[in-house]
Parts: sequence; structure tokens; C-alpha cells
Amino acid sequence: MPCSCQKPEPDYPESDHWGPPLWSIMHILAERGGRAVTPLYQEDEKRQWISLIQLLPKMIPCPMCRQHCEEWLLVRPITDLKNVAYSDYYSWLTTWVYDFHENVNARTDKPSFDKSLLAATYGRLSIKGTLQVLKPHIETAIRLTGLTILPWNKWLVHLKMLSSIYGI
Repeated sequence: MPCSCQKPEPDYPESDHWGPPLWSIMHILAERGGRAVTPLYQEDEKRQWISLIQLLPKMIPCPMCRQHCEEWLLVRPITDLKNVAYSDYYSWLTTWVYDFHENVNARTDKPSFDKSLLAATYGRLSIKGTLQVLKPHIETAIRLTGLTILPWNKWLVHLKMLSSIYGI
């Protein structure tokens, strides 16, 4: 049995693995913002978005990315959604997610994305298929990095609730 110091380093998930599907999920949901299947779900939609976003810094695998997410939420709090008229949800949510993503792209020297392409790019993507891509990376990070599973499980609950609210 080799010494533990000679064991290979675990293969931690890179942000290039979990980042794109996580961003896709956020954009897919934002593309449906303000379109609850029934007006009865409008307040639920708001609460689910706020909870989903507030959990992000607790379930993102990268410590630096978690910190940047927390900083973004201080500058652009998702709780501002409480003061947005329902007729403006779509515009507000797509802009909020887009601006956050563009902020990350600028910080990581990735190219900017044309905002006019959001609906065409994310409007028809599958949440379930994209989640299947994301899930193994987050679960590997939980196993290897000490992230706790509870925020991830809570995030999944809010994701499923929003999916139900949007009928997807």
C-alpha cells in the first residue's frame, strides 16, 4: 500500500466543466421568466428565483467563483426582484443573468456574448438534459472538496419548482 502522499491528486472539476451547464440552466430559466403557467404562481416564481440565486455561492465548486458570486450578489442583489412588476420579470431576469455572466466573462478573459442571441440560444434548450451534464461535476466536487450536499439539494429543489412553474 503506497503512502498517501504518493497517491495521485483527485481530479477536481474545473470551472470549464461545470460553468457552461450552470450558466445554460440560469439562461434557460431566465428565458422563461415572467411566464408562469398560471397567475397563481407569480409570487412563487419570485420566491423560487430569489432562493435559487441566493444558494449559488454555497454550491459553486470553485472557492474564487463562490467569492465572486457573493460579491456580485452584494452589488446586484436578486432580492431587488421583489420590487419588479410582473410584466417586467422577463426583461429583468434575462438582463440580471446576462450581466452576471458578462461580468464573469470579462473577468476570465472570455469573449462577450451578444445579448440579442439569448432567446435563440437558450429559449429551446432542455433543463433536464443540461442538468444531466451539470450534476456529475457538482457531485464530484461535493465528494472531493468538502462542499456540503445540502445547498446543492436545496438548489435542485428550487430548480425543479421553477421548472414546474414554467411547465418545463
